[in-house]
Amino acid sequence: MNISVVGLGVEGQQATIALLKRGHDVYSSDINRKIDLTLLNETEINKESLDLEIGSHNLDKIFKSDAVSVSPSLFEKDICKNIIEKNLFISDVMTKHKDIKTIAVTGTNGKTTTSHMIYHILSNAGYKVVLGGNGGGGFSGYTELLLKANEDEYDFMVIEVCDMTLAFCDYMFDIDLVVATNIGYDHMDVHGSIEHYTEEVGEFIKNKVAVLNTNDENLLKIVDKSKKTLLFDKYQHKLELFGSFNLQNAEAARVACIELGIIEKTIIKYLKTFKSVDGRTVKINYENNEIVIGKTDNVDALKAVLDEETFDIVIIGTPRKHETCRFNILDYIKKYSPNTLIIFPGLDDITYDYVQYLNKLGYNKDLMVIKEIKDIIRFIDENTNKRIFIGGNGQAKITEITSKLL
Repeated sequence: MNISVVGLGVEGQQATIALLKRGHDVYSSDINRKIDLTLLNETEINKESLDLEIGSHNLDKIFKSDAVSVSPSLFEKDICKNIIEKNLFISDVMTKHKDIKTIAVTGTNGKTTTSHMIYHILSNAGYKVVLGGNGGGGFSGYTELLLKANEDEYDFMVIEVCDMTLAFCDYMFDIDLVVATNIGYDHMDVHGSIEHYTEEVGEFIKNKVAVLNTNDENLLKIVDKSKKTLLFDKYQHKLELFGSFNLQNAEAARVACIELGIIEKTIIKYLKTFKSVDGRTVKINYENNEIVIGKTDNVDALKAVLDEETFDIVIIGTPRKHETCRFNILDYIKKYSPNTLIIFPGLDDITYDYVQYLNKLGYNKDLMVIKEIKDIIRFIDENTNKRIFIGGNGQAKITEITSKLL
């Protein structure tokens, strides 16, 4: 097929890669002449079938395509509306996935773990399950999931849905059940306010079964928006995971799977064997140090971990340069006041900006910047009998550090 990809953010690049790997002829475009194409450039694929255009969209090529994959950030734009009107939107051309019983997991934190828990239970219970979604959460993007779901027969589809792509996913997939883990203060530059974010989730759960966190005051405001609402609290059985927040994730998975017809005994059996997802929070005993490590890329995620116990040393990865909304992580760290704070480049190297922000806050504890992973490991080796937390932004680097500590 001749397929166009409009917009080359992370999702657009992942869509391009997914389509090329399947032998499609692909026209991909983005109007931003400075778009970062690192993911596309570093992926080993045959690019002979790729027609790449940066700086403009060729509407003639797009509208002559057999199908078009649109980046989620463009979903509300006129170009996407025109693509939908011409019946070219990829989920309107490839539709087999809409016949699969579909579970969407969204929220500020806990999406990836909860999605994997549901997948783990269903697949071990003997069902054929396809899992994927949010390219920013460690999956390979929504287009990859759609393509995979259209290639085979599945009993269930589990989608991790980023909070910034709710309307997009509501159109692209035929969702039966939504799990909303929580509503927190992340991506406020996109949502505008926590109230508007709550309204967006309320729209997302309309005409669906919703599994909502009874501990979240914002989710409790929208319990009447869904076709049927089920509330979850904390899981009451044994888990091999760190943190009380994972008890909420497990209970969300339990309630969802019961609604899907899985007996409780089976759910408990397989949650007991569930292991932490790569890059998510784990506890490690290393060289007489107790280390908790995992991505905590917003203040609510960080607080959930740091509230579990007192850490002597906190090591935090920086976000992308434009994500100044995530600097509030540092406000909480100032209140937490570890003996030593170390900053490393998690995504973009804005360690200087982090130091400047902390100076403005009047932070007066030990503060270090360490740029290289090998030097972070060396620093840990030089300490003993310490409680250390490693997190913040930069899932790939946090996963690499984890692998070196295990």
